[in-house]
Amino acid sequence: MAAAATLDSHVRLMPNSLEISVVLDQLARGPGLVRQVIYEVPVELRKRRPAPGMWSAHEHAVHLSMVEPIMLRRLDYMLSDPLPRIKSYEPSRDEPEDALLKLDLDAEMDRFERQRAAFIERLRQLTPEQWQITAEHEEYSHYGIFIMARHIALHDLHHAYKIEERLLRKNWDDNPKP
Repeated sequence: MAAAATLDSHVRLMPNSLEISVVLDQLARGPGLVRQVIYEVPVELRKRRPAPGMWSAHEHAVHLSMVEPIMLRRLDYMLSDPLPRIKSYEPSRDEPEDALLKLDLDAEMDRFERQRAAFIERLRQLTPEQWQITAEHEEYSHYGIFIMARHIALHDLHHAYKIEERLLRKNWDDNPKP
């Protein structure tokens, strides 16, 4: 019982307008930052994996365009169902292993930018009450529209960081090519 009380004390259901604005601003910056770092990676290294089972810079970048439609469907679902239950998405479980390597980088970056702009536009239309909508998520202790939006903004930064790790890697000689 004490664990539930502790958890409940950390759960805030009502994001304020500044918190929403910060998340929307970061969401708007995500595609530009990802483009910046992926196009700095030399073409011959973009699809190179640092180790078996680890994603290349290319995979980290194009993965983001694959996630946008999933998040838009989640938004629609949370807005339309009074008791939404969100299924987790895990690319290593839900996608073929080399699926992302087959995608065209330029096309996916363009798609990511378009999809993100549409997603942000949808979010900007939400009322303060809609930002408070919560859902049950099979993986997370609490979830809802605001947490999803913030999670996506953080997700962009995670993958941009992983791309930059590939960019800055000093020695590729000891790892296999894709």
